[in-house]
Amino acid sequence: MKMKALVGFLTLVHVSQQSPTVRVYEGVESVQLPCQDSRETEDTTVVWHRYGSNPSVVHLHQHMFETPFQNQHYSGRTSMSADALETGDLSLTLKEPHHSDSGVYLCQRIREGVELFPRYEVELQVKVPQHNSTISVYERVWSVQLPCQSSWFPSEDTKVVWSRIGFNPSTVHQHLDEKEPRFQNQHYSGRTSTPMFALITGDFSLILKEPQLSDSGVYTCHVHNNEKEILRVIVRLQVKERPTFPEVFLIMPVCLALAVAALGWWYKTITVSSVVVKEGVWMVKLPYKTMVRLPEDVTVEWSRCAPEPMRVHKYCNGNNHLVRQDEFYCNRTKMQEEPLKTKDLSLTLREPCYRDSGTYICTVHKDREAVTQKVVRLRVNVPQEVVNVRDWAECVTLPFKTRARLPADATVKWKRFELYNSSTVHVYQNGQDMSEEQHDSYRGRTKMMKNPLQAGDLSLTLINPSHEDIGAYTCTVESDGDVIWKRSVRLKLKGLWF
Repeated sequence: MKMKALVGFLTLVHVSQQSPTVRVYEGVESVQLPCQDSRETEDTTVVWHRYGSNPSVVHLHQHMFETPFQNQHYSGRTSMSADALETGDLSLTLKEPHHSDSGVYLCQRIREGVELFPRYEVELQVKVPQHNSTISVYERVWSVQLPCQSSWFPSEDTKVVWSRIGFNPSTVHQHLDEKEPRFQNQHYSGRTSTPMFALITGDFSLILKEPQLSDSGVYTCHVHNNEKEILRVIVRLQVKERPTFPEVFLIMPVCLALAVAALGWWYKTITVSSVVVKEGVWMVKLPYKTMVRLPEDVTVEWSRCAPEPMRVHKYCNGNNHLVRQDEFYCNRTKMQEEPLKTKDLSLTLREPCYRDSGTYICTVHKDREAVTQKVVRLRVNVPQEVVNVRDWAECVTLPFKTRARLPADATVKWKRFELYNSSTVHVYQNGQDMSEEQHDSYRGRTKMMKNPLQAGDLSLTLINPSHEDIGAYTCTVESDGDVIWKRSVRLKLKGLWF
C-alpha cells in the first residue's frame, strides 16, 4: 500500500482554480514563488512541481540534500532558504525567469512517504517588457549591434556586463575600464565589442560579429556604478537563415541558369538536424550531405559549441588534421575519403557516451569566409541496466565499465534514488574512498577496484545485499563541477515484480 501511495504522487492533478499569481518581467535577476507553512516541517520533504512539464519536478529540498530528479530546464536556477524546514518559509527562488517559465507551480510536502495537505499552488507569469528592442538580422552578416545607451554620465567605476538569459555561463561581454572581455562564454570569444569611448559617451551597445543562428535569444545589458545598478536594457535578437539562393537580378532566367553552371555559384546556407542514440552503440554518424558546389581548397571543420566548446575534427587539403583536436575526441572521429567530391561531410563518432551530448557545427570555409554550415544536435541517452540478486547473496556488483579516457582528478559518486529521497552509497575522490560521505546504511558494505579511473572500471560491489537495497542507483563522474559521464543501474531481488 505504501508503494502504491508513492507512485500516485507522480500524477499531478490541477485542483485549485484560484492560485495566487506572481507577475514579473523577463530580464529580472530572480523571482520568488511564495509557500508558507506555520506547522512543524523539520522532517518534511518539499517538492516543487510545474504542471504540464515532463519531468515535472522543478526543485526538491531536504536536509543536506540536492535535487536529483530536476527538469534540466531549471538546472542551476532554483534554490530555497537553507533553513526553510526550520522557519516554514518554503518559497522557491527562480533565477533569470524566462517567458517559457510561465505556468502553474505546485509546492508539495511529504513526510515518511505520505503527502501532507493542503497543497500550495502559485501561478507565474513572465512577461516580455513592452520597451524591449527586437533586432532581426540574417546570419553571417558582418556584424549586428544590440542597443544600450545610458542617459547618466558614466564614471571610471562604471561596469557594463552583457549577458544572455538561459546561457551557461551567461556572460557574453564585460566592459571594465580598458580590460575587455573577461569571464566570457567561449561561444562569443573574439566576436564581441563595445563602441570606442563607451565610458565617455554612455553608449554601451554590444557589437556582435558574424551572428549565427545559435546566437538567437534574449540579451541583457547591465550597467553598474559603485555596485549599484543604474540601467538595465533587454534586447531580443533573432538571427534568421539566409535565403537558399544568392540575391541576383533575374533579368533572363535562361542566362542566369547558364551563368550559374559556368561560374559554379556557391552560397551560404545552414540546416539543423537532431540525432538520438543510446550509450553503448559502436558509433554514431552526425549527418551532413550538401548540394553546394565545394571548391577544392575549402576547409571543413567540425566543432562543438554547447554545452562546452571543443574542436572535434578538421579536414583540409585532402587530409584530416587532428593536431588541434580536443583530447576528448582523439582517435574517435572519422570522415569518409574525398568528402569534397562526394559532398558527404558527415562525421562518424566512435563509442558515443553521455558527455558527447550537445550541439555540433560543421563549417565549410574558404579564406575565413563561410561557404555553408550544418548544425547537429546529438543526444546520447544512458540506458538503465538491471541487476537481479537474491537477498541471501554475499555480494552483488553494479556494473560500469568504459573504454573512454577518464580524468585522473575526477570524482566518482554512486547514489541510490528513491521517489523523493536519495542516499550517497560510495564516493571516490583524490585517489581514495571517502567513507565519511557515505550514508550510514552503506558504510563498510561497498568497495570499488583499485585505480578505477585508470582502469575504466567504476563498478561498485555491494556486500550483503538485502530487500532494503533494491532501487535505482546512479554513478556520475564529475570533473570541475560538471557531470561528464553517467550510468544508471536498477537493483532487483529475484522473484519480486518491482
